[in-house]
Amino acid sequence: MSLYVFDLDGVIYRGERLLPGVKETLTKLRKRGNQVSFLTNNSTLSRSGFQKKLTQMGIEVHLEDLFPSSHLAAIYLGHKTKNKNIKVLVFGEEGLFEELRQARIKLTSTSKDANYVVVGMDRKFNFEKLKLAYEAILNGAKFVATNKDVTYPTEEGTVPAAGAIVKALEVSTHKRALLLGKPHLFGLKTVMKSKGYTSADTILVGDGLETDILVGKRLKIVTVLVLSGITLEKMLQKAPPSLKPDYVIQSLLDLPSLKIGHGYKKLVSSIDTL
Repeated sequence: MSLYVFDLDGVIYRGERLLPGVKETLTKLRKRGNQVSFLTNNSTLSRSGFQKKLTQMGIEVHLEDLFPSSHLAAIYLGHKTKNKNIKVLVFGEEGLFEELRQARIKLTSTSKDANYVVVGMDRKFNFEKLKLAYEAILNGAKFVATNKDVTYPTEEGTVPAAGAIVKALEVSTHKRALLLGKPHLFGLKTVMKSKGYTSADTILVGDGLETDILVGKRLKIVTVLVLSGITLEKMLQKAPPSLKPDYVIQSLLDLPSLKIGHGYKKLVSSIDTL
């Protein structure tokens, strides 16, 4: 049996709208004995927040199967700040703060005593926050990004995401942020280790070439691109070989019928015709 790791935004839902085939596909995979987990770069919600959202959409999920970048930040900083008087300056939404508080990480609201600056998606980000983060980083605080996604899929289209904020800070401070989300390996490795699976029996299903597909290829696992999110067919046509997924499907309805082998990679014919 396999571990299926799904992205959320653009794969399971767009905004508050559940995408076609999700319930049926997850049910079929689980009935076959497969494990299902969710790895998302979205840091706006905590694990409990995502659990509530999915439950309201009719999707059954346990907390231990959810790995948002807000939780990844808590895991990473939990190791770094253990038994130390280290304070973290956070720019993000309630989900990120919730995960860090649950991990008992000390937070600060000033730039002078910050040892880490953590940046996630923040729809109330403004110049004052930019200046505060800038000052903390120049004062020596380590710069951490939950993700660097430049856009985020919604029901109406796409909007600027956390990567736009991170980029502004990288340009102004001349410091490169440490990335926790995809395509960095930290998140996917955390999922596989937690579930006890290896690269040979893990399948990653996502909608982003430079995040989902790239991290999957870096860990040499099977990758499935769903054309229901941020990647369009014309974008896939222009993608270099390093970003080509192993399988391409229009929606999750097509996933259970894929003949995915273990220990080898196979490109579906649809890729060759794009």
